Amino acid sequence: MSGVVVIIVVIIVAFWWSTVQRHPIRRCPSCNGSKKNSGSSDRRWGTCGRCKGKGEVRRFGARE
Repeated sequence: MSGVVVIIVVIIVAFWWSTVQRHPIRRCPSCNGSKKNSGSSDRRWGTCGRCKGKGEVRRFGARE
């Protein structure tokens, strides 16, 4: 039974690694790609602190 679990985990990790290699950048989860912080309004706005106003961040495990 534990051998099956190990095989399943290896398959999941291999799939995750291959998707990270193909798509290393994702939309910023803090600003949802809008490039503004959540407290922004029509009169005053600032850039997102997580993506620094880019709207994109690297996925966990992606190379730079």
